[in-house]
Amino acid sequence: MDSQITALYELQSRLLSLKLLPRTGWLQRGMRDVESIAEHTFGVATLAMLVGDQQPDIDRGRLLAIALLHDIAEALIGDLPATARRLFGVAAKREAERRAMIELFAGLPQAAEYLELWDEYCTGGSREARLVKALDHLEMLAQALAYERAGSRALSEFWEGEGMQGEEFPLVRELTARLYSERDKLLGAVGRL
Repeated sequence: MDSQITALYELQSRLLSLKLLPRTGWLQRGMRDVESIAEHTFGVATLAMLVGDQQPDIDRGRLLAIALLHDIAEALIGDLPATARRLFGVAAKREAERRAMIELFAGLPQAAEYLELWDEYCTGGSREARLVKALDHLEMLAQALAYERAGSRALSEFWEGEGMQGEEFPLVRELTARLYSERDKLLGAVGRL
């Protein structure tokens, strides 16, 4: 029991860094006071709860666990900017994240289960994992729109990158389309960003 308490304490201490680590994509666009990784994860988990409740055949517990785990490796490796991900390649990034997950959850009886859920997210191996991936993208677009409404510029690449996510989930498709529509209205009101 002492080793489990130690493992939980060490994990909790490491996870606190997620509250302090900024999302680097926003910083690279010259923005200040950007959301942290923890704030992003909270947004994704909240969307998972709300949207997941509207989806048939979704295991809510599994969905929320995947949402909470999806960026947790960044407690050790940080939020790699897109340029670093491109240069390292998907396989190297995923391997580094996987090793971080193993290290973070070492000593916990559920370590293998957490790693399996994270692997499932990475591969899109279940409806829950694919929904979290779509919501991760949706939350990023919502944050980009919030920053643009506050006056930030040069965020167009966030809107152009991955195309429409969540084709499998009509509600996510509709929410994404709404964000694009709201952005179009904003662009029309203030000119091109």
